[in-house]
Amino acid sequence: MSRVNRNVTQSEQLEETSENMQDFSVGAKDSQAGSTHARRIVVTCNASAEDLMNGKSVSIKNASDVFKPSYNLEDLDEEQQASFRKLDLSKGIVTGIKLKSVYSNCPENVTMSLNLYDNSPQITNNEGSLYTPQHTDMGLSHVAESDGFINLVNVLPYERARPDQPCYTPSNVLNNRFISEYGAYTLEKLWDGIVPFKGEDYFYVESDHVILRIISRNWEMLGINTEQERKRENKYVKVSKDVVNNVIKQLYEQVICQIPYTSFDSLQAKFNANEVPEGNYKVSAELLVEYKYPTMGAEN
Repeated sequence: MSRVNRNVTQSEQLEETSENMQDFSVGAKDSQAGSTHARRIVVTCNASAEDLMNGKSVSIKNASDVFKPSYNLEDLDEEQQASFRKLDLSKGIVTGIKLKSVYSNCPENVTMSLNLYDNSPQITNNEGSLYTPQHTDMGLSHVAESDGFINLVNVLPYERARPDQPCYTPSNVLNNRFISEYGAYTLEKLWDGIVPFKGEDYFYVESDHVILRIISRNWEMLGINTEQERKRENKYVKVSKDVVNNVIKQLYEQVICQIPYTSFDSLQAKFNANEVPEGNYKVSAELLVEYKYPTMGAEN
């Protein structure tokens, strides 16, 4: 392997996973495939007092069909059709949520939350995180999320209307190139195309593997110039285990884990209240959800 005398530590930040990870407010000025869509959905919770105190989840029925773009492919030109086919319709990136209307016949505050993320991205909500009281084994505490559900709305007792209140506006979503280039990867998929050898301190990495692009951009830091490496079996590049492990760790933790995907098939709202008199209650909210689909496999 072509090497530079350079020790690599995991604390050093690779170019692709640090300097280029600029904060980005997702808007509607992207390509056809990355354009912003909007849907208005009504979520209704019919619950007993015990249900509300335990937290009642309500599924968004046939959500994948609700959020699916209503394009007629025959009306699109070839470029637009190609862009549409790159969409991964199984998940989206929510770029804004606004409360359009609300109803409650409950005499206590009710918190409505959504399971927005498949992972745990470090997202800042410009509308502010909503901290509400919650009983735990340690007593009463204020939390902004619980069990993967993000607090969005505090519905007041007997509330009947509160139109057009923004409740979720993310400010630091990864830019569209990162979503396009790395959005299809999981930790398992990152290891596809990497061949280990028992007792050896290197891997064979397929020459078109995504991590080789990152290594190429950081060759002075990592101590290997992949362009000067001889291909093994006309297909693989020999790379040390330390370099491969370091690149995959940083790419997964600092990029892939920070893409705030929402799975529409499993999207749910949860309604929670602390102390509620015995009875049956109805809480309903209409939400305007803005979102976009990631493009997968786009050329760079």
